[in-house]
Amino acid sequence: MEINLSWDLLIIVFFTVIIAYTFIIGRDQSIKIIISTYIAILAADGVGNIIERYFLGTEPAIRTVDLASDANALILTKIIIFILCIILITTRGRFHINMGHSTSLMMRVILSLAYGVLSAGLITSTILIYASGASLVQESSVIMNEAVLDIYRQSQLVRLMINNYNAWFSLPAVAFVISSFFGQEE
Repeated sequence: MEINLSWDLLIIVFFTVIIAYTFIIGRDQSIKIIISTYIAILAADGVGNIIERYFLGTEPAIRTVDLASDANALILTKIIIFILCIILITTRGRFHINMGHSTSLMMRVILSLAYGVLSAGLITSTILIYASGASLVQESSVIMNEAVLDIYRQSQLVRLMINNYNAWFSLPAVAFVISSFFGQEE
């Protein structure tokens, strides 16, 4: 059996790890990760846009590095801020999620699986959007850098994640609304 490493395989493994982790930590913590991801998206994009405007723009207030490496540094900065915010808010955030629990074991398993898939999709697609050089806060078309463009051409799953980012972004919130109609109130 021959296994070829590809971006599709990497995305499948990433989804599998996040889904397995969701079953380990439970539905409430998984929802906390999704909420932390939304906050991290805003923080990373906002800080990244400030850095771009004041340090890397056409006439920056402060010139620190050369233009050739600016785009890659900004991409890396956004991704690092995004990941750090998720970790810090999830582990150190002073809020707790306490969803009403369903009496049905099958419903709990389905909801955990759904939140795992939605969490993985949101995080993966956001990292891909940031890696492409696009901003999520400012309206822009996805203008990909050359490295991401090559990956985009090679991988069906990368195309699916980037082309449907708006769906990945909105589905967790829609799932929260729908699941709020089910379960028990405390």
